Amino acid sequence: MQGQWSLRCVLCYLVLGALATAQAYRWPSPQYDAVEALLYEGSRADRSSMASLVHPCKLRPRTKASIAAEWLRFAYHDVATHNISDGTGGLDGSLAYELDRAENVGDGMKDALSDFRFYSHKYISRSDVIAVGATFAVASCGGPIIPYRSGRIDALGPGPSGVPQPHQDLPTHTDIFQRQGFNPSEMITLVACGHTLGGVRSLDFPTLVAPGSDPSIPNFKLFDSTPEFDNTMIVQYLNGSTKNPLVVDSNTTLTSDSRIFSSDGNQTMQSLASSSAFSQTCANLLERMVNTVPQSVVLTEEVTLLPVKVLDVGLTIEHRILVFKATLRLTKQFGVAANKQRLVKMFWCDRYGQDRDCGQTVKFAQPAAVNQDDHAVSPVTSRVGLSFVKYNFVVPVDPSLSLSKFWFQVDEKNGSEPITYDNGGDGYSLEQDNIIFVPSLSGSSLLQDGNNYTLIAAVRASLAPARVFVSVFDNAMSDNLPPLNTTLDMALDSSLVPTDGYTFYSAVVEDPSGHQLTADFHCEVDGVTYTEDFQPTFFLQNSPTSSPSDVGVISSNSTITPGSSKSSSTTIRHRLLRSLDLWTWTFVSYILIYVLL
Repeated sequence: MQGQWSLRCVLCYLVLGALATAQAYRWPSPQYDAVEALLYEGSRADRSSMASLVHPCKLRPRTKASIAAEWLRFAYHDVATHNISDGTGGLDGSLAYELDRAENVGDGMKDALSDFRFYSHKYISRSDVIAVGATFAVASCGGPIIPYRSGRIDALGPGPSGVPQPHQDLPTHTDIFQRQGFNPSEMITLVACGHTLGGVRSLDFPTLVAPGSDPSIPNFKLFDSTPEFDNTMIVQYLNGSTKNPLVVDSNTTLTSDSRIFSSDGNQTMQSLASSSAFSQTCANLLERMVNTVPQSVVLTEEVTLLPVKVLDVGLTIEHRILVFKATLRLTKQFGVAANKQRLVKMFWCDRYGQDRDCGQTVKFAQPAAVNQDDHAVSPVTSRVGLSFVKYNFVVPVDPSLSLSKFWFQVDEKNGSEPITYDNGGDGYSLEQDNIIFVPSLSGSSLLQDGNNYTLIAAVRASLAPARVFVSVFDNAMSDNLPPLNTTLDMALDSSLVPTDGYTFYSAVVEDPSGHQLTADFHCEVDGVTYTEDFQPTFFLQNSPTSSPSDVGVISSNSTITPGSSKSSSTTIRHRLLRSLDLWTWTFVSYILIYVLL
């Protein structure tokens, strides 16, 4: 009876947590959206996939090293600068400047840094990417899903040394871990959780592992007999069958795992002997590890999967036509095609004219394209049996009417009532249309290392802006140079003929070392600054386009418009459905994790 009551309490907690998450999120939330996309889709906006580098539990092609082990080791070595007494150091990306130290020896560290460098930007720091990497590493190899928080701030130089090394004695190791904030039992656990993956390579420790016939290709001695994140290493240590070189090598000076594991009479190791205890304890401690940051840094709440998400929203000009683009992302069961009968529509209101804000009529369209790919997800998402289907909308817009807000309706065509997704009843509002980015007219040219970008923005021709300017940011810099963060004025570009009520402004940005430039476009009109935030520059003149969908018009009285009295009860119901939807996935996720563990 007590166990049943405890389970009820846990389930109530999960329900309340899921409901709170669903109600707390409101679009737009650019930082949350960016982090959520990398964490659960595993890729950046151009579909370059960080997750595919490691998943599923891959070996590096050249060296045959466990990529997951390298990513997890990289995260801990970055954390190792932390000093709990003064609150400095921690997971802050300083490791990028510390790879010349003996304590950070190995090509695996350089390879991991190279893996990570293309995925940071204005809303995701380099150190946030490292933490995502650790989360991917554990999940990809069958380990627990580590709750993820973002908001880390990058160091721009090295931190103090202090990564434990095999030749050091037990008191030294204990002092190092205590400085980092881990007590002796946590030290044992953290080493055990880290050493369930990978092993020791000859290039790094030739006295422990003899080189092979080709000295450029490392030999390995693995910590245990499985590549997965499991407790095999512990079981083999306890039953005496371990081949872990840091336990059994004849040179006892280097057998640091043996000294650490046995330091409390094997009590901690015995407590980790069951798979469930190992998984839960590692999940808790690794979460603490990646959240070990300088005391001045405040991390966000946990970033959870959005079962319904709106993304890639904006006005632009393609083929000399003003178009509006938006994507609705829905979850689906991994490996199962989305409902082919499902009818998805986007509705929107005019911004100007007699029907502004859906006074008399509402416009609508169906998707221009539908995409689903079970491989384009992160190991976190695939572990809980989910993937995504995306409904991509491209609609022509009359510039004299423009667009103020939009929303979606999903009809499964199975007899159930269609569901409206309208941002909690408020609609998804397009904040402004006075300045827009035009990737199809923009371009880039290669430099020796980096790019020159010609960025084109369009400003409403009826305006007389006092200033048009662009703020650019790139944190994905070669050689870990400081981020590019600058602002440039944009000039009226007379070489481009005004189109659909917009005139064009241009600026040239030199980004000699970066790989992920984003731009914020601004125009000042009558003392007010209008901004188009966080525009990526992946495609520019090669931006993929779809032919616009046909637009329909219906009476605003015949559909549900956000904020109308007619929509109130329906909106509440749909918000509850969304919350229950999130609870369903949360419940299924926890059940799957429990079964997998």
